[in-house]
Amino acid sequence: MPLSGSELKRKVLHIAVGHFALLLRFLTWPQAALMAAVAFLFNWKMLPLLGGRTLWREGEHGAGYARGMLLYPLSVLGLVLLFRDDSWMVAAVWAVLAWGDGMASIAGLALGGARLPWNPGKSWTGLFAFVLFGAAGAAAFTGWTLRLPPASWFSPRILGLAVPPALVCALVESVPTTLHE
Repeated sequence: MPLSGSELKRKVLHIAVGHFALLLRFLTWPQAALMAAVAFLFNWKMLPLLGGRTLWREGEHGAGYARGMLLYPLSVLGLVLLFRDDSWMVAAVWAVLAWGDGMASIAGLALGGARLPWNPGKSWTGLFAFVLFGAAGAAAFTGWTLRLPPASWFSPRILGLAVPPALVCALVESVPTTLHE
């Protein structure tokens, strides 16, 4: 399947919204939880009224909502509640979700490549892009949230924290599901 204009817009928005994780440097966990809850309500009730239906996939119109656009802020809310005392962890995983998943779709659909043996709907290109961009995003967002000097964001120590979750998330994302249908 080639990369459609609608899917590209959806994934660019997916990546862009991930930048709200940069606010975690300044927010308390209750404020971050409120932000995620408001994002859920916005995606559910307001985004469709503001033209957001143009970003929905074909099967989502029949359902009346975009499942992924509702699960995204709920996932962030879950991260905030789980890691409430470690906002850098929330920022890191959020960056993996935003940058990893977003770039996996863009690269996989735009560039194609050999298919994964366990899921012919996904490519090695997308899997590699997920790990690469997810880990880079996690490293940068971790460094930012922890107020580290930018020169240390991609140090072996930070990359050692960023690469494993990016790899695990990429593998989980590559499992065949009906979430994207």
